[in-house]
Amino acid sequence: MKKIFSLFFAAVVAVIFSACAAKTTIDLPAQNSVKSGILGRNISLSVSDLRDDKITIGVLKNSDGDITSRISTSSPLEAWMKNALTAELAKRDIAVVDEMPDFSVNVNIDKFQSEIFGIGTKNMHANSQITIIANFGDRSVKKTLNEPVISFAPLPTLKSLEPFVIETLSELASRCAAEIASIN
Repeated sequence: MKKIFSLFFAAVVAVIFSACAAKTTIDLPAQNSVKSGILGRNISLSVSDLRDDKITIGVLKNSDGDITSRISTSSPLEAWMKNALTAELAKRDIAVVDEMPDFSVNVNIDKFQSEIFGIGTKNMHANSQITIIANFGDRSVKKTLNEPVISFAPLPTLKSLEPFVIETLSELASRCAAEIASIN
């Protein structure tokens, strides 16, 4: 029994160490092209990444809580988020245009950080904060979205974290688009 446990423990350690040597870049999915032309409403959209560390999107931690790897994305987060929002807004009959918008929207990525650590329950976490500022000439509307997400992965590796991050970001873009669509 002791030998089986030792072999299992060695296999888990080997997987964790091989994950540290693996790629540390997450490929965010490309967004579907958006139909062009006038939709129900037209907005101008800008997205800004206000995080101090614009490169890091997540970390892998060992069971002691020490960071073993930093995770980045293959493309800048603000560019991906603008494309994702444009696609999500089109689903809601809102077009992102350069000229003659009904109103303008500034989306600020204040925080996005994900992590996976240890072996156990609820070992993947993501925290984000997005601020939406819609400007209608002389008035503006400000909304803040906070999105804490917790999940579980049987092995704490980048391979486990990547789909979690992509799903979390996609859900965040969808929620953000819904909030923009609700602004009058």
